[in-house]
Amino acid sequence: MQNDGEMRAGKRRRSLVEVEEERVWASLYRRTADPMIAAELVAHLEKSGELRFQHSGLYLRCKQVLRREKARQVRLRKIGAGIRWAFHMVIGAPLGFTGRLIRNMGAVILASLPEREDRAAAQLHRLKSGSASQVDAGEDVSPSEIVHPLREQAATESRHQANIGASQRSTRRAGGRAR
Repeated sequence: MQNDGEMRAGKRRRSLVEVEEERVWASLYRRTADPMIAAELVAHLEKSGELRFQHSGLYLRCKQVLRREKARQVRLRKIGAGIRWAFHMVIGAPLGFTGRLIRNMGAVILASLPEREDRAAAQLHRLKSGSASQVDAGEDVSPSEIVHPLREQAATESRHQANIGASQRSTRRAGGRAR
């Protein structure tokens, strides 16, 4: 037992709380590699100047871990930006170029197509040539005059259809084939 020797030399005996406290601090020394724990320790040690002086090695190690983590984050951001740039150059730029090319080619194709004749210009041309009917010329025409030619056209088509049907029936009676 060391009680007698320590008591005479002036050393006091440590309590269990102090022993456990030392174990916790020792475990914190080992776990400072984690940036989250290091940040918490730095915040705690900065609150108390006495603790920072007492555990100055731990404080310095935590600061080093935080600097290393910050440098790692900066490096990862640069790598990410490089990957995004490469992706843009390999895929994005060619797709954008192709889209612009297709839009421009569409404009070129539309420009090279022949122009359609304007209906108003065609109507004016017919009026000048004199081949316009009463309706085309825009003269006063009654609705019955417009409908009358349509009735005649429908009657003519129905007669024509009836003649075709009659000729096919008479051909079948005669023993021929209707085509």
